[in-house]
Amino acid sequence: MIGGIIVCHGRMAEELLNALTIILGEASNIEAISIGWYDDVEDSKKKINLSLKRVDQKSGAVIFTDMFGGTPSNLSFSFLKDNQVEIITGVNLPMLIKFVSLQRNNNLKDVSKKVVDQGKKNIHLVSALLSSKTK
Repeated sequence: MIGGIIVCHGRMAEELLNALTIILGEASNIEAISIGWYDDVEDSKKKINLSLKRVDQKSGAVIFTDMFGGTPSNLSFSFLKDNQVEIITGVNLPMLIKFVSLQRNNNLKDVSKKVVDQGKKNIHLVSALLSSKTK
């Protein structure tokens, strides 16, 4: 089973995991790490490392972050490993739901690509959607 870690600014990671658990009933082998505005960088890296050790069951792990270039992403980059750890930025709830549905698949790259596709498919400009349906 592929492990997952949500690493975000503030309490966003915990709230995404809470929402995921409420929607699905449970979410296995996925953890949340909040990066506070004044948290020590090395302490935060240690938290990510320990979480990776807990969730990686030899099938690898995906680290989900809120924003490319932000502190959570930058801290996570040091854990990027071919066929062991993937990092996906711009996390949203549809991505996490897709991840949980696929995490028993042992192909980390394939799962990661499908999760990114799902996230992109669920970003819409609603006014454009509605106006195209009325034409």
